[in-house]
Amino acid sequence: MTSDELLYRLVRAVGGDGAVKVVECLKASEELTDDEVALRMGVKPNEVRKILYRFAGSNLVSVKRLRDEKTGWYIFKWRLQPDQLEGYVLNQKKDVLQKLGNRLEYERSHSFYHCPAGCPRVTFEDAMEATFSCPVCRKPLEHVNNQAIIQALEKKIGQLQSELSNPV
Repeated sequence: MTSDELLYRLVRAVGGDGAVKVVECLKASEELTDDEVALRMGVKPNEVRKILYRFAGSNLVSVKRLRDEKTGWYIFKWRLQPDQLEGYVLNQKKDVLQKLGNRLEYERSHSFYHCPAGCPRVTFEDAMEATFSCPVCRKPLEHVNNQAIIQALEKKIGQLQSELSNPV
């Protein structure tokens, strides 16, 4: 996958199709104001600003603030930073790894129950409090073997750890 393909996939995932259009505008020019991007896209500047601020938080775009000498207002010039893409993806993987680790710990440290009607599962503590009757439909609760979930989490954690220790 080329860096452009990765950029567009990431942008679409983070901000949708509108974000892709913003990136295309920024990619075609050195620097643009949010008003210029909005004008080229035919949308309201606020929509563009929301997307740009989201990307600025991820360092996928940079912003330069200048003061208009005539009006005294600030002008924000935006620039795409595709070289930050790898760092962004790396940080996202670290965040996912942390969340998966937390979920794995939760799965290992709890026993779960569910009803045969397909209602959400509950922890042992919640099942005991509800006298082992489903809190939603009142049917008797059955023990859930969460070993498959634990194994899937361990596998995904292993994959992410491998990717993080051997970056491409």
